[in-house]
Amino acid sequence: MTRSALPASLSSAFGAQLRGAFGLTLLALPVLGCHPGAPPAPRVRPNIVVVLLDDADVEVTESMPRLRSMFIDTGVRFTANIANTPLCGPARATILSGQYAHNTKVYSNTGPNGGYVPWAAANSDDHHIGVWLQAQEYRTGLFGKYLNDFPAGRPETYVPRGWDDFRGILSDREAHNNRFSLNENGTVTIYEAGTGGYQTDVLSQRLQAFIREGRGDRRPFFALLAVSAPHVPPEPAARHLTAFPGEKAARKPSFDEADLSDKPKALREQAAPLTRNQQEEIDETWRAMRRSLLSVEDSMEALIGTLGELDELSNTYIFLASDNGWFRGEHRIPAEKYAPYEESIRVPLMVRGPGIARDLQIDQVVGLVDLAPTILDLAGGDAPGREALDGRSIVPLLHLGKGAKLAWRESTLIEHFGGGAPFRVRSYSGLRSATSTYVEYATGEREYYDLTKDPYQLENIVSRLDEATSARLHARVEALKDCRAGACRMAEGESTLAAR
Repeated sequence: MTRSALPASLSSAFGAQLRGAFGLTLLALPVLGCHPGAPPAPRVRPNIVVVLLDDADVEVTESMPRLRSMFIDTGVRFTANIANTPLCGPARATILSGQYAHNTKVYSNTGPNGGYVPWAAANSDDHHIGVWLQAQEYRTGLFGKYLNDFPAGRPETYVPRGWDDFRGILSDREAHNNRFSLNENGTVTIYEAGTGGYQTDVLSQRLQAFIREGRGDRRPFFALLAVSAPHVPPEPAARHLTAFPGEKAARKPSFDEADLSDKPKALREQAAPLTRNQQEEIDETWRAMRRSLLSVEDSMEALIGTLGELDELSNTYIFLASDNGWFRGEHRIPAEKYAPYEESIRVPLMVRGPGIARDLQIDQVVGLVDLAPTILDLAGGDAPGREALDGRSIVPLLHLGKGAKLAWRESTLIEHFGGGAPFRVRSYSGLRSATSTYVEYATGEREYYDLTKDPYQLENIVSRLDEATSARLHARVEALKDCRAGACRMAEGESTLAAR
């Protein structure tokens, strides 16, 4: 199979040294095939697959042995991949656009400021990764959730631009693993697990068909597989309902945290000690989430098998990520996401593909905002609108060797725009670095956690910060919370860590 060659150089918004208003410098970053120690660029442009889980925190994802074998043992694991806005709708808009939520204007899941409605109002169907890759002569396919509340305000048969093969779940209807409506290139079909229509299986089959149908096509392909697993309440496949009997969720030091006096008022007032029933429900949810991920493991084995059969595996990057994490009793939060603690904001990112080292751990801070620029970088083209992206390409990190160092951002933005049942988390903007979390709430409250000494975020030490450090952190938040494009990268600071 012959495809167009990768361009010798990639134009990048990250290529020049930039200096921001606070004297922060973004070093020039190498691009694919140009950074020291990188393997030679592949002779053909690569295929790219993004597998997006739903509500999958790091702990539950990494508890799955086959996922670990297929991704961590054979590729790169990012230990500090951040859901910049830890909520389904904003996170998915960020992944598709490469922009923070304050720029996509998708602030929540539903309503005038959530999900598909603000996305459509901003004409974002015309400006996302699918459209950009089509312009680079990629075959593109979407399989699963496009955006929450899709296609609110449009016909159910509506197919957004940018997708050669669109199999989009109608999220404004019932959309569970066991029963869901799927817009298949303009034809709506209702699937039920009882008649062979379990969601993860159906989407996996559609993805494999898309890959097989491209055999003989000179174009590379990009596919986004956005499954509902292990979304809470989880719905495992019938074949997995008895797996993991008796397992319990981990009881971390932050589980049912005894002292919340250092936490924001909204959490202190609403979070009571966990009841026995709540703890039993937490354990059942843990088991059900793991069970629902067994079908994801099945689908990944099928994907890798199909790519191998078609002789495409060695030229395909596969990313496994999630839109947000999930609480299981930490800080007395029995369930949900939203809050700026590790269980919610730190999400899995595992990558395998050409030139990527096996069993490599990367501790540099990356985020969901980085996926779109990374994909464009791998595709090797200058897409229209690329200059508007807020994130940065992680391609230089993908090709690090163990012990190698690279100048990188110091911190990335985390933001939330209020709400979130059952705990009404107030709006916040903050920073997640490799070693700390700093948050400023709309109420004026602040939190700072030293993750090196306090990984479970038991002690908010913001009151102990010296004046200079507080001023620096506040200035960076102010620079990031309304930033756009290059200004975002200028405001992130710089740090250097070695790959492990």
